[in-house]
Amino acid sequence: SSSSSSSSSRRIQGPLLLQPLQAAGAGGDAELSLEQKLAAELAVRQAAEAKAAEVAAAEAFDGTALLGLLRQKYGRSYDVSLVQRTYLGKVFIALNIMWRYKEQQSFSYTEEEYMQRLDYVAAALVAWGMVRSVQSQLAATRERPRVGKAVSIMLDVPGDKAREWIAV
Repeated sequence: SSSSSSSSSRRIQGPLLLQPLQAAGAGGDAELSLEQKLAAELAVRQAAEAKAAEVAAAEAFDGTALLGLLRQKYGRSYDVSLVQRTYLGKVFIALNIMWRYKEQQSFSYTEEEYMQRLDYVAAALVAWGMVRSVQSQLAATRERPRVGKAVSIMLDVPGDKAREWIAV
């Protein structure tokens, strides 16, 4: 009889224990919904802040600023190019920092041609909203250009935007 009473006691406790958990679960869902709303609001604010920071970074970004980044990072005026590659049907755009640099006697561009190249690349980066991305990736990379090997900075640019700047 004692096993029967403890057995019936278990049956009663089971549903009673589940009810508070279910109630907490319902409250947890409401809190999760609030958390989701807060996370969405935070994401919107962060996106707005990132856009404002990109606009600020892009405001004065030109070939001279790009040259400053290269010299600050590497101590040389490296050549740059924008490249497009397709891999598994996906288009990738990269800023390549080439191994040739202006301080070499064999550098193939005049000062004016070099600055035009830098201005063109800088204008593309501004148009794509990639100035901050390039600045942060360049600061973070430990790679250096060397003969036959460029440093590639990957850019998240939609293909239709890229086509305006890069011949396919």
